[in-house]
Amino acid sequence: MTVFVESADEPGEREPWQGEAEALADAAAVGRRAAEWIRALPLPLPGGAWICGPLADAVEEAMAALDPADCDDADRSGHGGVSESARQRLDGLVHDVAAMAPLTTAQKTALFAVVHCAQGIPKALANDPGTVIGADLAAVCEIIRGVLDGAA
Repeated sequence: MTVFVESADEPGEREPWQGEAEALADAAAVGRRAAEWIRALPLPLPGGAWICGPLADAVEEAMAALDPADCDDADRSGHGGVSESARQRLDGLVHDVAAMAPLTTAQKTALFAVVHCAQGIPKALANDPGTVIGADLAAVCEIIRGVLDGAA
């Protein structure tokens, strides 16, 4: 088990979790791939523009901005490094379901899975960074890769 350690040199500084840099780099790469996939979806304008633009950008931003230091075990108020605007855009997918009519069931399922993962992993990271960095983030990245491969 990895332990959160504050540096004795500076209050508030911390040592990275074991494997943190690699896990965050993998998440950012998966986020870029997912955003590219979303941008390429065959969605008509105007409804599809939001999904293929701002929503895709939010997925990419959320997966690249993950920050294990943005946590608060006391009141669960951390955001895992993801901005309020990205969180709001990720929450907006439910309102644009009608725009997804031209997509296959596999594409719709993949889109919802990607967005849900991009929403959920920062929250989990804020609440339990050691577990997320140690195992959960890799599992979520594998889920995203799997649904993208299945929807291609």
